[in-house]
Amino acid sequence: MIKNGLFVLMLILLLSTCNDNELNASEEKQLRDQLYAVIHQSGDLTEANKADIDEALSQVDQLSLQEEERDWFVQYYLIYSSYEGETDTEQVYEGSQLRMLYEETWQELAFERYGVTLEEERVEDIIKEDLKPLIEDALSSEEDGELDIHRYLAEKSGYSLEELYLQFSKHIYERRAIGEDLEPILKEEYGITDIHEVREKYRIEVFDEIVKSYS
Repeated sequence: MIKNGLFVLMLILLLSTCNDNELNASEEKQLRDQLYAVIHQSGDLTEANKADIDEALSQVDQLSLQEEERDWFVQYYLIYSSYEGETDTEQVYEGSQLRMLYEETWQELAFERYGVTLEEERVEDIIKEDLKPLIEDALSSEEDGELDIHRYLAEKSGYSLEELYLQFSKHIYERRAIGEDLEPILKEEYGITDIHEVREKYRIEVFDEIVKSYS
C-alpha cells in the first residue's frame, strides 16, 4: 500500500534508523503525532502574498516536484509561512509528503478493507453542487485583493482559477463521495452512531495502517 515516497519520507523524519526498518514505541508516537498535526493544519490562501508564492514555486523547482507533490508542497508552504513567517523547506516537504500519504492511505483502506469504490460521477456532482458556487461567489466578490492572490497563484502554477480551486480541494470532495458509502459501513463495524466519533476512529485506523507498514 505504501509507495516508495514513504521510504524517502521516513529518512527525512529520521524514523528509519532502527533495525529492520521497524519503528520503536517512541518513533511510532512521533509519527502518529506528526500525522495528527499535519491533517489538522489548514490555512487561508487569501493570507498569502506574492513573495511567498514566488518562493514556494522556486522551492518546487529546486526539488523537481511535479503535479500532486508540487501542489501539496505549495499549499503547505503557504500554510507554514502564514503561521510562522520563516519557512523551513524540509519541514514543508515533510508535512506535504505526510499529508499525501494520509490521503492515499485513507482511500486505499476504504477500498481494500471495506470494499468501497470511488464513483467519479458522484465526485463531479459534489463539485458542481459545492465548488462551482464557491468559485462563482469568488469571481463576483468585491474583495479584489483576495481574488488577485488566487489569480496570481493560479497563473504562476499554470492553472485557470477554476483548476486551482479544484486541484487544491479535490481530495475533500473525493473523501465526501467515498464517505457516503463508507460511513454507514463503519457505523456498523464500530458499533457507533455518532458520525464525529466514527470519523475519528477511522482516522486512527488509517494511522494504524501507516504505522503497521513499518512494523
